[in-house]
Amino acid sequence: SLSIGNTRTKELPHDVSAMDLKRELENMRSIGEVKVLRRIKQSNQNAFEWTIIFLEKLGNVPMLSVHDHLACSDGSVGPFMYTVENAQGVLPRMDGPFAGEVELNALHYVGRNVISHTIRNLTRGMRYHFRVSAWNGYGESYGQSRHSTPATIIPVDKPGPPTSIHMTSVDNKTLKISWSAALSNGGFQGISKYSVELAENPSAYNEVQQITISASDSLSGKFKLGFDGSWTRLIPANADASQISSAITAMPNMGGISANTNQSGLNSSSWMITFEKNIGDLPLLTIDTAWLGENHISAEVVEIAPGRDIFSGDDHSTFKRTFTVEHTPEIQEIILESSANDMGGYFFIHFMGERSSNIHVDSDATTIQRVLEGVSTIDEVTVSIIPHTQDSISLYGQRWVVTFKSHRGDLPSLLVDSGSGPASTITTGGTLLGSSPLIRVETKEDGGIRTNFVTPSILNENKTYTTRISSLNGYSWSTPAHSKFGISPSKGVPSSPREVRVNVLSNTELGVSWKQPNFSGGDEVAGYKVQWDVDTKFDHSSATVRATQNSTDYFFVVRNLDPFESYFVRVIAYNAQGFSEPEIATHFLMYMNTIMISLIETGGNVDLTETFSIRYTSNQGIQRETNPISVYATSREVENELNIIGIDNAVSVDREDRSNVFDLSGIETNYFDIRYRLSLVGDQDISSISINDENLGSIVPSVDF
Repeated sequence: SLSIGNTRTKELPHDVSAMDLKRELENMRSIGEVKVLRRIKQSNQNAFEWTIIFLEKLGNVPMLSVHDHLACSDGSVGPFMYTVENAQGVLPRMDGPFAGEVELNALHYVGRNVISHTIRNLTRGMRYHFRVSAWNGYGESYGQSRHSTPATIIPVDKPGPPTSIHMTSVDNKTLKISWSAALSNGGFQGISKYSVELAENPSAYNEVQQITISASDSLSGKFKLGFDGSWTRLIPANADASQISSAITAMPNMGGISANTNQSGLNSSSWMITFEKNIGDLPLLTIDTAWLGENHISAEVVEIAPGRDIFSGDDHSTFKRTFTVEHTPEIQEIILESSANDMGGYFFIHFMGERSSNIHVDSDATTIQRVLEGVSTIDEVTVSIIPHTQDSISLYGQRWVVTFKSHRGDLPSLLVDSGSGPASTITTGGTLLGSSPLIRVETKEDGGIRTNFVTPSILNENKTYTTRISSLNGYSWSTPAHSKFGISPSKGVPSSPREVRVNVLSNTELGVSWKQPNFSGGDEVAGYKVQWDVDTKFDHSSATVRATQNSTDYFFVVRNLDPFESYFVRVIAYNAQGFSEPEIATHFLMYMNTIMISLIETGGNVDLTETFSIRYTSNQGIQRETNPISVYATSREVENELNIIGIDNAVSVDREDRSNVFDLSGIETNYFDIRYRLSLVGDQDISSISINDENLGSIVPSVDF
């Protein structure tokens, strides 16, 4: 446990996480807010270091006292635990261009236990610190100052409301609501949450307007109607209700309406317009009569019934729900893959400039979490492991799903390294063992606050719904922004298939895998269309895969392909309503180049002195060459030489000895055949790789891409 003054934490585990220690320290009322970083010492997996930054207890803070009951499991000398001061806290100087002071007359506050004073004309978004001291009339100076808690505060305004609210139908029970973030956060750090209100809009709340056109003589010609800056096409003066309805709904800012002909005579026409999708009290339609002739035309639009805001009244007879959209954590996946079930070794993880201790590829979720939280820039994470489904398409391996619980916002990617090159989102070789081992990082879900929301599937397709959304900046809610249109949920096509992947199975076969869509569109997904082509026209070939009840994962093998062509692949879901948007397949091992180097000699003239070197040329024309490599070099030795010359891609090397030194009679034949398979992974294209054969004697090298 830790203590300061007369307050003390509860008993803490020897490897307490940064977030748990932060919570315990902040429970001590005298400390206030702190930032805690934890680091596992690289030299010892059981050595921990916690850095505590006092954010609210300002000045030179007394040292924390340690009260430990630690012991070593092997009975050796007890652990050593201590505290040191890395940096002494200082109090604000209270000077500078934004500093100020005010003197208050204590006589004005006699009898008050709490004294408050408003400070005006501060700069929005600027952090301010305050202190207060008192003077009792004795002497020439004030007494000791008391500094403010919290240590700093930011003057803020109300945030702006969200903009561009848009509602779309997912299926006959579900809507998707999307919006653009507020243009102003009020001077604070950002928007912390949104409130999404959804309500049924009854027909009794619809706006009704009446259009009337008349002439002193017979009415003829055409006219236009305008609404909020948009105009219809020309409408005949004697138009029926369907012509009026068609013209009005064609305006881009108009939802659905219903029109009824009120009267139609020789010298006048009148229509009643009910706005069924435009919500609230609306501006009047306008009339342009320039095309109606000169027979003393009169035209007017009157409001018969104003549209009402369902949210502003106390009507509890209709459906109303409020949903909160808050921060969602960042989710990243560390993906371990190999071409055979033999992956081993270890690697390191980097995040925001810090490096973890080594992580073995067979680690369990608890160990991975412990190592990640031992990186000082990572506060709190959860880890789960998902094994790859073993079918004819997937590679061997697993996925480590890492969820950042305490970090906010869109985070940088985790980076990995296995000693074969600089930390990157992909690595191979080095300390990794097995058949073409590969580790890569993908962001599964960006952290932050979403600007979209999918409603629960509880809506009625015969009802019209509207929404309003407010934003919160941590201090104040904005005024709500309303959707312009109401919408009714309806059946539609499915959403696109998910996680569409393609993998090379042979020189004539591709394996395609995918997951079912998130949304079926209201009707069951009937099947999937797999399309492939040498270009993105996708007019070459396709196949249909029927959907299977209770199945979420699908795969298909594309056969009889041209081994000298490259193919694009995509998958489309369909139901009774039609086809989804296509989803292009991505390669399991994107940006992987496989190169085979063969060293063959058939004359029996091989000894231990032959060497070769590998020349590498990038697309930018940069050429590098390895040191001489023995023809008997191991895969690790070849890999190390390639890494020394600094190839931009991660490199993994496999060695295969096909030499047949003895025939069945046991007589030496001196047949030499060594193959090195180079797997280069990354987004850098290779112009060429060649072999310097000056010291190979009679051995003949070849390079096959």
